[in-house]
Amino acid sequence: MAQPEFYSGKTLYPAIAALVALSALFGLVIMPRLSFESPLVNQPAPDFELAVAANGEPGARIRLSQLKGKVVVLDFWATWCGPCAQQAPILDRVARKHEGELVVLGINVGEPAELAARYAKQKGLSYFILADEGSEVQATYDATSLPTIVVVDKGGTVRSYSRGVVSESSLARKLESLFDKR
Repeated sequence: MAQPEFYSGKTLYPAIAALVALSALFGLVIMPRLSFESPLVNQPAPDFELAVAANGEPGARIRLSQLKGKVVVLDFWATWCGPCAQQAPILDRVARKHEGELVVLGINVGEPAELAARYAKQKGLSYFILADEGSEVQATYDATSLPTIVVVDKGGTVRSYSRGVVSESSLARKLESLFDKR
């Protein structure tokens, strides 16, 4: 029995190639132009208080509202997350560069504080690592994909919300206007 023309290589392979090309076009050109901005942007950052798992006093807790007057970067992450491992050294460099005017809070979600502390020590991270073991803060910030980076200005307003890895240059641009000009 002869196969219909569509199932021959003359029609099937070009159709697959066209579908792949359209998918690539959509992913590379159209998707980045679509706005998925969080409703948190330009709103007061939801307050929270979490235990410090690493790079702070034992037993210490940090409340976001107590950091008003400083620019704050929230990094929602987990030890099992590959892109989070790419983001961490970028955040560490930025935190060191802007020490005194920027506070980076690495919010480890859904894992024991001890695991987050070991990871931070192994990676040589210098910024505060907080434990959100029950993922309540993650839910409040709708950080459904990791990493999620939230930039909060000195007044406590969310100015930027990004899902996925944020390059150092992109993060620098987001922070630039939030620092005092000297």
